[in-house]
Amino acid sequence: MITVRNKAIKPHKRIHRGKSRIFLSCAYDPTVIQWIKSIPGRQYSKTYKEWHIPDTEDSLNYLQSKTPKPQENPAKTTKTQHQVVINEYWMSKVDSFEQYLAQQRYASQTISAYRQALLQFLIWWNNRDISELNLSAIKAYNYAHFIKEKRSYSAQNVWVNALKLFLAKESNIRIDISHIERPKKGKHLPDVLSEDEVRRLISSYKNLKHQTIIMMYYACGMRKSELINLKLSDMDSKRRIIRIRNSKGAKDRDVPMPEALLVQVVKYYNRYKPRVYLFNGQTKPQYSARSIDKVLERGLSRCGIEKKITVHNLRHSYATHLVERNINLRYIQEALGHNSSKTTELYTRLSKENIANMVSPIDFWTKNKEII
Repeated sequence: MITVRNKAIKPHKRIHRGKSRIFLSCAYDPTVIQWIKSIPGRQYSKTYKEWHIPDTEDSLNYLQSKTPKPQENPAKTTKTQHQVVINEYWMSKVDSFEQYLAQQRYASQTISAYRQALLQFLIWWNNRDISELNLSAIKAYNYAHFIKEKRSYSAQNVWVNALKLFLAKESNIRIDISHIERPKKGKHLPDVLSEDEVRRLISSYKNLKHQTIIMMYYACGMRKSELINLKLSDMDSKRRIIRIRNSKGAKDRDVPMPEALLVQVVKYYNRYKPRVYLFNGQTKPQYSARSIDKVLERGLSRCGIEKKITVHNLRHSYATHLVERNINLRYIQEALGHNSSKTTELYTRLSKENIANMVSPIDFWTKNKEII
């Protein structure tokens, strides 16, 4: 047993995805979670809802040597895990930065992501003096935290965005932010479902609420957060329009409500009688993101669909199927809420019609009867 801030952590081994891992069972505590995140190779299991680390001698040695001493007076700790390790000077800078983002009307999710990314950097910085902050230190953190740990492009890009804004705002930090380069973005094509697979998926749900949620994601090409935040007042059944408010980039947009979806929503409303938000959780006014993930996972399992599909892949499927039906790309851009048409052009590369019409050198062999 390990003790962090008077919280017991019980390590136990489990075979996970064919490998032996050490799972760390403990009650939730921000400081404990922050400590676990410092362990090399740590991962979080959504299935078991626990953090786990490699079952190696190095991991065991790390647990024994790096375990912080329990707090003598836990009652005096501050509200967040970051204030436990970040001094008052840096915390005031972070709080000021958060207020700046709010005044600039950044989306709440963006503010939270930027704050978290900046705090993680400052934890690594370990309360050193501001005069020591330089480009070399930033590059060292980038390598240790993102490259070495093989974290995603998007996580790295969020940190770069947050840091650039923070440094631009702090006039007494003299670093040329133009030398802080963004990571090179890979051009990975997302998985999409065929129209037949989407039909099977939607038809697999016996629960009316679950079926309506999945149907709406595909029918309107929504992002996960957009559906969670959807209110009854955003639904205009007479005009068959859904108003999506304060979405990515703090923008509103209207999307059409197909006739089939309208019939489904009316049936759902008559049975569940939601009040404010269209989809309520069991104990909360809004349906949770994790619950939606589970709903989708169960549906995919029932259908025998083995593709790695998330809710966002339903949005990709929606757009791809519109391209395949020759819907104007400008319309698709507006429906998805993309700022640039270049983002929407991704779906022309996913279209089966475009792929099918591509020419291969072997086609010329066929025409000239040169088949092997």
